Amino acid sequence: MVSVQGWEAPWFCQGDDGPQFTVVHTYEGFEERFYNASHWITVDVAITTKEKVKKALWKLYYYTKGANEEKKNVILPWPSILSVEGEGDENHGSVSWPVPVGTHLPKPNDAKIRETDMPAATVYIRSFGGVASEADARENLEKLKESIEAAGKSFVPDRFVAAGYDPPLRLVNRHNEIWVFAD
Repeated sequence: MVSVQGWEAPWFCQGDDGPQFTVVHTYEGFEERFYNASHWITVDVAITTKEKVKKALWKLYYYTKGANEEKKNVILPWPSILSVEGEGDENHGSVSWPVPVGTHLPKPNDAKIRETDMPAATVYIRSFGGVASEADARENLEKLKESIEAAGKSFVPDRFVAAGYDPPLRLVNRHNEIWVFAD
């Protein structure tokens, strides 16, 4: 799909106009991208346990299926992202879906759902397939950090994003990413 700005979304965006980026450079084990500023619908997660993340995803899903003041379905593109800050038991984060430019968002029925803006940023990306588990995300995060360090790049050490581009029932040709922000 080509957006109004002329950006062509890659195959893993499932034909949707997700957050727009430019590939800056491809390194051994990761890609450097520049993401344009983007708008998201978000639910905060106090501690990023599997259960709390799943609950936040369901809140956003029900919102898109009419759990809003207008009882309107809202079509949002992929990826769904889990943003995590902090280390170990001290982490917190949020679950978000991108909102394409020009999309009208009805007011949520759930006060925990809010709109957020992600500023433009340089991000290092490691992609992987399959149905991602927390262990897969952690393993790919560590591999990404090792690859970034080997390339001589610096990054924000206590912040990452896990991005999923597929609905839960898709079992093949899945695309997942770990994002680490350039320092």
